[in-house]
Amino acid sequence: MGNIIDYVKEYGDKAFSDMAFNEVDGLVLSQFAYFKWENVIPELPENAVGITLNEMAEKMQEAEVFSYERYARDNRLLWDAMLGSKRYGNIRCNYLSSSLRKDVEVQFCAFVATPPDALPVVLFRGTDETILGWKEDYNMSFDTPMAGHRLASLYLKQVVLRIEGDFVIAGHSKGGNLAVFSALDNDDTIRKRIFKIYDYDGPHFRQEIIEERDFPGIREKIHKLIPESSVVGIMLETEHLYEIVKSRAFGGVRQHYPYTWIVEGCKFKRANKLDRTSLRLNELLNESAKLMTNEQIEVVGSSIFGIIEENDIATTEEILKGKGKSAAGFIRAIRDIDDVTKEKLKEIFIKFMKILYKLK
Repeated sequence: MGNIIDYVKEYGDKAFSDMAFNEVDGLVLSQFAYFKWENVIPELPENAVGITLNEMAEKMQEAEVFSYERYARDNRLLWDAMLGSKRYGNIRCNYLSSSLRKDVEVQFCAFVATPPDALPVVLFRGTDETILGWKEDYNMSFDTPMAGHRLASLYLKQVVLRIEGDFVIAGHSKGGNLAVFSALDNDDTIRKRIFKIYDYDGPHFRQEIIEERDFPGIREKIHKLIPESSVVGIMLETEHLYEIVKSRAFGGVRQHYPYTWIVEGCKFKRANKLDRTSLRLNELLNESAKLMTNEQIEVVGSSIFGIIEENDIATTEEILKGKGKSAAGFIRAIRDIDDVTKEKLKEIFIKFMKILYKLK
């Protein structure tokens, strides 16, 4: 039993004509989408033929591509395994679209990866290390569709004009959410060409989004996988269309990390059920959504992220290194919230403590 790096090493000599594209390949490419390819892969408006991984290796600047320090080591190992393989080395990447805009609070990147002898894969990048990306994730809890959703929908609409036949859509975390939304927000002429949607631990959607669009029309195409202690992928989840996989990590957010997911052969090892932590956290999230209005959720987020911005913090890496560390600032952020919202937060905190007690 290994992880996605071990999988690439073990099956890298298998062409897609010998072993069909599978759920592990989907996560490999979804993680590959986190690498910073903005100055390497041809952009969407161009009519380029694309670029293979072997050609990308000659053009890339490693310091830029692997600039996300926290995962740089594993990302490099995955890249080296992919690059030296028959299975991945000649995948052709094209039509990159990227946006990082503070004014509309969006962190977005997508491109198409076309393996030899397999369907094109439209890849959506998940949340990266930017604070803007994490703020966008927070905003999803009360404001959907967001700018990123609209970009994903538009991207799919534009890119299907440039690829032939059926295709796959995939993404991890927020990328999985965008993958599903891009299909959900487009018409039947596009949906009919979608072979499968791989959603790896992506948050679900507020109920009104499901009700306003034809979710049943794409439900059977969605292949959603979440770890047994999921925190992200279980958010807003009411459809129960996921399968549960085993992770080497012990609990919580650490299991969200794709390199911890256990691979057996050409599949992820399955778990029978979600663990208590995930179930209780889902309970808390659902209760929180009932207790607070969208406006109150927005007020809380604006206060907290406002303090982060005051400290000129741009990435999660800077927070981990202690930049702008100011307990007083966060206390002030809570103090400045109106009394009604503060009472709601107090209720949520009490429920959270009860959930922790139940887990003991």
